Amino acid sequence: MLSALYTDSSSASLLGKCSVVLGDVAPPALARLGRRKIVGVPAHKVRSSDSYALREQLHVSRRHRLKGIELFLERHRLLSRRMKAWGTRDATAVYSMYYENLDFIRWAKSKGCKSIVDVYISPLTGQIMQEEANPFEIPGGSHDPTSMQTKMGLWQQAAALADLLLCPSEWVAEGVRDASPESAHKICVVPYGCSIDYAGRVNRPKVGKVLFAGDDVVRKGLHYVAQAATELRAVNKDIDIEVAGSIPDTILRHPLCRDLHFVGKLSSEQMKQRYLAADVFVLPSLSEGFAGVVAEAIGAGCPVIVTREAGSPVLHEREGLIVAARDPKALSEAILRMVRDRELREACASHCLDQVPFYAESSWSERLIQAITSRL
Repeated sequence: MLSALYTDSSSASLLGKCSVVLGDVAPPALARLGRRKIVGVPAHKVRSSDSYALREQLHVSRRHRLKGIELFLERHRLLSRRMKAWGTRDATAVYSMYYENLDFIRWAKSKGCKSIVDVYISPLTGQIMQEEANPFEIPGGSHDPTSMQTKMGLWQQAAALADLLLCPSEWVAEGVRDASPESAHKICVVPYGCSIDYAGRVNRPKVGKVLFAGDDVVRKGLHYVAQAATELRAVNKDIDIEVAGSIPDTILRHPLCRDLHFVGKLSSEQMKQRYLAADVFVLPSLSEGFAGVVAEAIGAGCPVIVTREAGSPVLHEREGLIVAARDPKALSEAILRMVRDRELREACASHCLDQVPFYAESSWSERLIQAITSRL
């Protein structure tokens, strides 16, 4: 179905190819581009532009580095210009992410193409985070009102241009209905898949080992995990909550997190080992699209404790437990129940393995094709 894949810098672009040639001596920023490999798409269908990577380096050299929404807008203005030059080929539809490349989408629509928008997170996420208390007082926990207004305006444009709004979860679909009720008829819920492969290995838990993973710690509810950890410490000192991810030093030293066990940013193989050894995985998120880490835990046969806002198609007492967001007591009680009730825990682990085929990339492919062909 794919006529062409248009993207920014990758191993297929000029800078990416230079990175590959330079190998270990490539500067870190250049090496990162070389690692962005496009897998499974024939090379003749790929167009990759270095336009805004070069522009960003120019800004850096002039000590005028754009950030936030300004950087986003410049990136997609430049990439849209490049994509217009590449054209629409023989495509009848363009598939884009959220409100990216609106100039190109608008132009493609004028050429007769349909617009498919992948709504990978709820449009209300910014509002949710703006209202959330940020005990860590770190950047990213609050949102600037002016930037928020700009982003919502971009979202409304994307929703209006779209012929199909693909939502990876019902949580995202609810956000679309609330933010853009006039576009509700365009919604189609298509859960994502997961590419993790455990090569036949299955979870063998260490009782009381609890795992959390993620970098956007306020949105993912780490402060509630920290409060739950302190409550649990008073009743069961053998419960150990590990936190994997790139966590700022201010959080590592924060008194709220004194009962958490930080293990740092882990490689893919190290994360697999953590999933395979965990008694339960927790993600009390305030807003996700479709939490990939939850799918990865389920793939290992590790039960999960999540909020419905995590966007995962988890059923209560099937793959794990669902708790209310912003409720550390409910979270600590759910962890304690899962650790103590081994019969429930083993039943959830078995159900997780039963769900593995649903999360396969091939199943996602089938869902995606069915949604596009049936709705456009």
